[in-house]
Amino acid sequence: MRGNKFLDILAGVILGVFFGMLYYVMSAKCLITGTMEIDGLFIPEELNYAILLLGLKWGGGIGAIIGFFGGLSSPITMPRGHMSKCISCTSFLVCTIAAFVMHGSQLWHMPGWKIGATLFYVFIFLVMAVPFGQFFGFIEKIRE
Repeated sequence: MRGNKFLDILAGVILGVFFGMLYYVMSAKCLITGTMEIDGLFIPEELNYAILLLGLKWGGGIGAIIGFFGGLSSPITMPRGHMSKCISCTSFLVCTIAAFVMHGSQLWHMPGWKIGATLFYVFIFLVMAVPFGQFFGFIEKIRE
């Protein structure tokens, strides 16, 4: 069966932007708000929008590149879900490292329990990277 490479790349870029934003925002939110005294459960709305814009700019951009190459290199004969799992795991690795490089200076000023909570949160997302990729495998239906 011949596949359309444009649709492979489109599915890969959509998945890459989503996963890149998810993993970047997850790490950046923990690092940026780690030094703040939050009164209540939620962070200020303006800060939340700023973190989401950072996630779209950096995480989405990196994820789009990962998704482009992931869609370009995956054959149409692969079962549904394999491309999205690969893009999810690669985006987790690269975008989490990017967030820690860009906002890692905040670790110096964070209390120990918040550093532990951040690392635990990152570990949980590491374990859930493959199930998230499998769950969003329906986006690969674009390829068919």
